[in-house]
Amino acid sequence: MNILYRATIQMLLVTIVSSVSAERPEPRQTAAEVDKLIRAAEQMRLMQKVDDATFLRRISLDLIGRPATAGEITRFGLTPSPGKRTAIVEQLLASNEYGENWARYWRDVILMRATNVRSAIVRESFEEWMAESLNKNQAWDNIVEELLTATGSVTENGATALLFAHEGTAEEIAAEASRLFLGIQIQCANCHDHPWDRWKRDEFHEFAAFFPRVTVRRDRNADSQRAYVVGSKDTPERRRFGVSDFLLTRIDKNHDQVISKQEAKRSPVSRVFNNDRIMERIDKDGDGKLTIEELKTAQPANNNRPGQGSAEHLMPNLENPASEGTRMDPVFFLNDRKIKSGTTDLKRRTSAAGFISSRRNEWFAKAIVNRMWAELTGTAFFAPVDDIGPDREADHEAALDILCAGFISNRYDLKWLLQTIIATDIYQRAINTDVDGFTRMEPTRLRSDQLYAVLCQSLGVEELKLKVTDRRRFGRSNPGRAAISATFGFDPSISRDEVASSIPQALFLMNSPEINQLISGRRNDSPIGRITNTFGYDVDAVSELYLAVLGREPEEGELKVCLDFLKDSSNSVEAMEDLFWALLNSSEFQRKR
Repeated sequence: MNILYRATIQMLLVTIVSSVSAERPEPRQTAAEVDKLIRAAEQMRLMQKVDDATFLRRISLDLIGRPATAGEITRFGLTPSPGKRTAIVEQLLASNEYGENWARYWRDVILMRATNVRSAIVRESFEEWMAESLNKNQAWDNIVEELLTATGSVTENGATALLFAHEGTAEEIAAEASRLFLGIQIQCANCHDHPWDRWKRDEFHEFAAFFPRVTVRRDRNADSQRAYVVGSKDTPERRRFGVSDFLLTRIDKNHDQVISKQEAKRSPVSRVFNNDRIMERIDKDGDGKLTIEELKTAQPANNNRPGQGSAEHLMPNLENPASEGTRMDPVFFLNDRKIKSGTTDLKRRTSAAGFISSRRNEWFAKAIVNRMWAELTGTAFFAPVDDIGPDREADHEAALDILCAGFISNRYDLKWLLQTIIATDIYQRAINTDVDGFTRMEPTRLRSDQLYAVLCQSLGVEELKLKVTDRRRFGRSNPGRAAISATFGFDPSISRDEVASSIPQALFLMNSPEINQLISGRRNDSPIGRITNTFGYDVDAVSELYLAVLGREPEEGELKVCLDFLKDSSNSVEAMEDLFWALLNSSEFQRKR
């Protein structure tokens, strides 16, 4: 990338955010500028927009996590106002469903890569906290700060999710904080200098030094086995092996102040002699014996024990893993900003959050803007969305910079960002697989929660009564949603074209007894029962079936095939069931158009 161009853009961003009188651009204004830049770069004058029904289904899935109902589609189509698309976006963003939908998105982003096997414990509290934060339109930097500085019960304070998901391990928290909030994957530098990016091992562990004092421990005052608390370790513990002077003098048979392995036999000290790593650290002269003073002053290795916290972060010595390691002071790898050693846990984590979300740090805005753009449009300025940074080049960087500048000047307002992206012609473009670049549009796979909502709406139920076998991973509440998540879930950070369909997914939609029972046309309260009782088995019935399952009217060719199938069938009820089943198992059912 041109260095002068990058420097110019960075100066522009700094000027925008530092000016008290900086103008806050309206979503449609920024959207028009973004469209203009992308069209010019791709030599595309106009893009065909989707019709009202498709637009409403698309934004309903994107913003509130469920498809628009047939009635909502009809009312929207009949609304004559030229500004109705802008109005409906504002209406959906004001709904509580908005926060609930995106809370589930971030739940998957954080917990799909959890290293703590108990991470499902925090699912419910996180969804509740994140939904409330989003519906209050908390600024993105405030949300990030809460995620990095949270303390307390994991079942009561959902902001502890990220820390709990990685059991308070400094290296894991540092790696995920960088990946999620900066889009920079620095974790390769944990064990060695990054093989292809600029990050050095020292820089990774200096960043990890912001988080060593995080603790994750069982709440001993609670009866539940699921009660865990995220806290801080600000008082260094002198952790000894717990051997008293009296016992040591009894073990020292010849009273020479030195204990041999033979003398320690059948005593609590024998475990020290039987552990080569401990002996390597304590036995300074390597003679295989330990003095009483060495045993009294020895402490277990303090390098980054998961969940227990350490006063300081120690970078392991790869050549001598049994050694204590090198103490690292907290330094932010992007700009070398640092804090004093010995500072408290809260001070360290608050400082890290401040360095990450600083308005002078271009990667904080770029990471979330790129992620939201990719989730909504199916294209990305940087791909994958969590692997960007100064050693990567963006597609349409000028358009990305315009979005970032507007997002920053609007004080990290996520609703502003969503409104802006949705207002672009790129977002509202119709399916088009004959072109390349940002103007190309393919149907994108639904997240498991969106698919669950589509299933419920298509089948005419509020929830599905399914069984989930892996409750430890997917939680105990709403087993139907959890079962769909277990079968169809994926990490939203990866590109949709990398998400492969599976045999269990196909078998579930084809053979699920619960779904087949709900499809049955012999029940008056089933979708087919309601449709046929009202419309019979004619054109209107087929149209209603398409609206119920796919959220659109059938095309002329599809309508003819369906009507011919009904006409040739000896059992109209079974024929409607077959049509419903076919639409449910179509590739379109699992995708957003």
